[in-house]
Amino acid sequence: MKKFVDAHPEFNKMKVALYSQCLGGISQYAAISKHPELFENVLCMCSPLVPNMTVILERFAALQGVDQYLELVDLELLKLGGFPAADMSGALWAPHVKLPVLMWQVRKDILTTAEDSQRTFDLLASTDKELYWIEDTTKRFEDGYNWFGRHPEKVLSYLAKYMS
Repeated sequence: MKKFVDAHPEFNKMKVALYSQCLGGISQYAAISKHPELFENVLCMCSPLVPNMTVILERFAALQGVDQYLELVDLELLKLGGFPAADMSGALWAPHVKLPVLMWQVRKDILTTAEDSQRTFDLLASTDKELYWIEDTTKRFEDGYNWFGRHPEKVLSYLAKYMS
């Protein structure tokens, strides 16, 4: 997709920012790690709710009472053509992300931990980064994914800072 944008006769003249949330954020971090040259023209990145899949699976399995089967879950991910949970971690790829980053997380997210989210944020190589905590909820999907839509001011002012 990035190559398409860069080659497009109209899009390639535009300023570029990234909005990559959850597993898409992990994929974006990995892409930046593997092909940094493709991201040299990116001015900033919004990176909400980027997880560590091992923690998500551990929390979800514990909620379902099947935490003794995590090794089998990893095997099923591989059989489906996916990656092991350990490879799906924002923290794994974060040290390669040098562009300005605005990240937000649900502090009491039922599917991950604040410590894990903080660790990913701390590992970002960017010297210009900000982490915003969404408080008073445990609802990743309802309140985390919808935070920007309900409270656009912070994200829009962040984008204006880098895109103006």
